[in-house]
Amino acid sequence: MDYIETKHVAAELRNRLKAQFPGVKFSVRKGTGTASAWISVHWTDGPSTADVDELTRPMQGAQFNGQEDRYEPTGNTVTVTVNGRKVTGKPLVDGINTHQDISDDALKAAAALWSKAHDGAEPPTNEMLDACVINGHVQENWAPQQMWQIAHDVVLPQRWAAAKEQAAQTARPTTTHEKGEEAPEGLTLTHTTEDGTTVTGTRLGDGAADVLKRHGFKWHRKHQYWYAPGSRNKDADTEFVTAVAADLATADLKVTTILPEPTPAA
Repeated sequence: MDYIETKHVAAELRNRLKAQFPGVKFSVRKGTGTASAWISVHWTDGPSTADVDELTRPMQGAQFNGQEDRYEPTGNTVTVTVNGRKVTGKPLVDGINTHQDISDDALKAAAALWSKAHDGAEPPTNEMLDACVINGHVQENWAPQQMWQIAHDVVLPQRWAAAKEQAAQTARPTTTHEKGEEAPEGLTLTHTTEDGTTVTGTRLGDGAADVLKRHGFKWHRKHQYWYAPGSRNKDADTEFVTAVAADLATADLKVTTILPEPTPAA
């Protein structure tokens, strides 16, 4: 049986990640020198490390046995494309390191959850915090690490779940309401080329304003809706829209997302 070079496995892994987790940007790099049979994968927010590991694990040709200080074959095989030809073989990959980074936006959302659990207090930036429970997860660490943990344990899983649900619901995105159809109940998060990304249906004191301000939205006094500055005359930023929808849902607000249908390729 053929052996598949690490660089070809990395290329195949990049394609699989893109297909499995659409909309998430991954950095897939082959190691050099003594790490030339290793691959590193980095991404921001999106799926959990466990989700990504489930996809990468079958592409490793070996795994390290710490007790005996040696690599052991996994028996895995992969199929890749090399020079336009499908080739199946054993991957020359000793290991795949995966690392999820957390965006500043997710950390801000984590800080907001911490504040909500502490009667609106602002989290300190450089001291040990008392243990607290956020959505069933116990947090106890220095302030920056605690915000990171809240983002990792609560914010990102909620956002990723919302993103997957949104993808399922918008397999064929809605463009406009049918004539005579009633407007959806709750908030409506919409993107059009003319108006950009907007949110309608908010009410004073419903908690939406804090979420929207955190994402940079501003209030349009004349038209009485929230809008994202700089989003007009542009395609919808689906990652941004998904994050906003997820945080509104976290604040116990019902939100309907309406995106334009994608422009057909020329």
